[in-house]
Amino acid sequence: MSDGRYAPAGSLIGMVQRGRGLGARMVAEDPRGTAEVVEACARWDWRWDDADQRAVYLARLARDAGAGGELPEVVEGRRHDEAGVVVEGDVGALVERLEREWVEKRWCGPVRTARALAPYGAEARGAVSLLRRFWLWTPHSHERVGYLEALAAIEPAGLGGTYVECLWDCEEEARLLGVERAPDGAEVRGRLAYLGDDELEEPAVRAAARERLAALTQG
Repeated sequence: MSDGRYAPAGSLIGMVQRGRGLGARMVAEDPRGTAEVVEACARWDWRWDDADQRAVYLARLARDAGAGGELPEVVEGRRHDEAGVVVEGDVGALVERLEREWVEKRWCGPVRTARALAPYGAEARGAVSLLRRFWLWTPHSHERVGYLEALAAIEPAGLGGTYVECLWDCEEEARLLGVERAPDGAEVRGRLAYLGDDELEEPAVRAAARERLAALTQG
């Protein structure tokens, strides 16, 4: 697991370390120019927790970038069962809690606060900037999609580009969300075709990508 020394979230290496979709898109656009970054990230297990997914992400990046060398084995653990963990409070208290978690850089657990805020909808707008920061910066990729789902419940406008990025994300759950919600366009259709045909992809994502692409082309 990572020791926590991550590059800035806005840098290519920082995005690849975190398994961000935008990092994978940048690699796809310039595979030769980014091969060294892919190799550097693949030499170390940058996951925050063994529940974070990287196997498909790294294998696909290495293949598409033509990176040499052996990839380290990524043993992905069980998903954490959060059903019994409940965060309660009014919207003001929950926003304050999320802000404390951001200031203290608590990467494991703030998604529970995000999910507690989601039912408040627009009333929880004070949490939007914090949720966006967690989405961009968290190294705990397993929790990332929870921040996006909370944003969608609180302020859904303007998330189209984020759903497109999800199509490249390291997390299967995020890719499935991208397949479902990414707005139609040439890039999205191309990525759906790629995911539907890629043997490295998880079966559920391949099936969903094929179904969505068929619906778009028939429509």
